[in-house]
Parts: sequence; structure tokens; C-alpha cells
Amino acid sequence: MNEMMSSDKGNVYFGTILLERNRWAAGKEPSYLVSEWIPRLKQDGFDGIELWENHAALCDAAELERLSDAQLPVSVYNSYVTFEDGAEESRKQAAELIRVLGAKAVKFNFGREQSLLDTYTRNWNEWVKLLPGDCRLLCECHPNTVMEEPQAAAAAMKAMDRCEAIVHPFHSLGPLEEWFEHLGSAVTHAHVQYRYGGQTFRRLSSNQEEIVEKLNLMKQAGFNGSFTLEFVEGTGQGEEHEKLYEAALDDRNTLKNWITTNTL
Repeated sequence: MNEMMSSDKGNVYFGTILLERNRWAAGKEPSYLVSEWIPRLKQDGFDGIELWENHAALCDAAELERLSDAQLPVSVYNSYVTFEDGAEESRKQAAELIRVLGAKAVKFNFGREQSLLDTYTRNWNEWVKLLPGDCRLLCECHPNTVMEEPQAAAAAMKAMDRCEAIVHPFHSLGPLEEWFEHLGSAVTHAHVQYRYGGQTFRRLSSNQEEIVEKLNLMKQAGFNGSFTLEFVEGTGQGEEHEKLYEAALDDRNTLKNWITTNTL
């Protein structure tokens, strides 16, 4: 497993999916230009962006150039390529975009069919050959995939060289400590979405005791990685960009306060 790159320790990234109203719509057509937000994100202290794939794959050449030359790096390219046979062209396109954007890492998911795990792994290993050698490989351990349980994820990753893992510490699949028990230092990134009672998105600052408990558990388990704000208070409720961004900034400040002081 890779050691966390020192420049990523404690970084908080802005997930561009956060403002995307079409994230779950048919066709998933981008509804805004990420480049227009980058100066503000930089000014407000975000360390980079996690770029939702369609913000690059479905944009025009001018926007792609703006993203590749942006003041903030594409720290994570959030890909939705599949690893079944027959999806080679989409995987090739993703690899090309990762190179054009100079993405430091790529997030990916496996599918849900346990019987296809060997196929996923084989195609993943072939795809990795198309990526820059210094591009980190982040497997999102996500519900309804073959990686949704820590023991299964750890077993699968033994056949995946350089693979690291993403967890969801505030909306976790089972006890958070079990992810670190089985994957250990392979857990290098976290997707941040706090769901109060497992349902409604809330700000991290609305329940500081629980958030500090989870963050301290991660630190004690050896986590020294980065975070992406994925969903925030107001997600899925028709909130305007400004309200979502205000919630994101509050979550960013909550995380940075803890990273700096180990308290809130």
C-alpha cells in the first residue's frame, strides 16, 4: 500500500458534485461551469477540487482548458467508469482526461456483482497502465458494490497494486473502526457527508461531539489523509448554490479547525 503523500495530509477538497443539481438526473448533464467557482474556492481556503467526471467529460474544449490551467489543482478526478468487459473506450477516455487535467488521484468504484470481481480486477489492472505513474488510485468503498464490507474490500485490494481506499466516516457502512482494522494505512481519503439519523444532510457543526469522536477515532487508527466535501446540508432539497456553498464552507472550517487543534 502507498504511504500518504505528505502534501495531501489534512487537505480539504471541494467536490464539484456538491453544487451539481443534475448529479442524479437522467443523462447527468452538467448544469454549471466549475471554472467560474475556482477563484472563490481558492480564496476561501480549499486545497483543491474533486472534479465530478461529467464536469470534464461533457464540457467544451474551452472549459477543459480552463480547468487544466486553474489556480486550484484537480486533486481527485471523480470517475464513474465501469470495469465490466466492453467498457474499454470509456476507461480510455477517463485516462486521457486525467492526463490532460493533471489529476493527482482518481476515485473509482467497482460494480455490485460478486461473480464479476475477477473481471473488475483484471480490467482495473489494465486501466491503471493507461494512467500516470504518480496518479493515486482511490477505491470508494461504497454501498451496493463488492467493496461495501471492509473484509471483502481488503481481500480484493490484495490483487490491486497501489490501490488506496476512501471511507465515509460520518455516514459509514458499519463501525468505522472496522475499516481501519482491515484496511489500515490503505485508508487515505474520506468523503464527507453527514446524515443525521442516516437520512437528512446536516452540517458537521450541528453535532460537534459525534464529529470529533469520529475524527479522533480516525487519527488514533493512523489516518493522516485528506477529505472531500461531497454532500452538505440542503443537498437534494432544491437549495440554491449560495446556500449549499455556505454549508460547504462551514463544513470546511469545522474540519480545518479540528485538523489544526484536534478539537472544535
